Amino acid sequence: MREVLGVYLCGVILVLAVCTTIDGDEPVGFDHIIIAAFGWPIFTSILALKAWSSR
Repeated sequence: MREVLGVYLCGVILVLAVCTTIDGDEPVGFDHIIIAAFGWPIFTSILALKAWSSR
């Protein structure tokens, strides 16, 4: 479980670090960045399950 939490936190830090390079005039809002930072494990697991079940 520690590995999963570590990967999750590294992903969140990576997404938040990338969002600091986005200019203020971009159409991407802060709410989109927060959803991407904290929601990627859910969406990734859903896509993996769909790919696995379609085999």
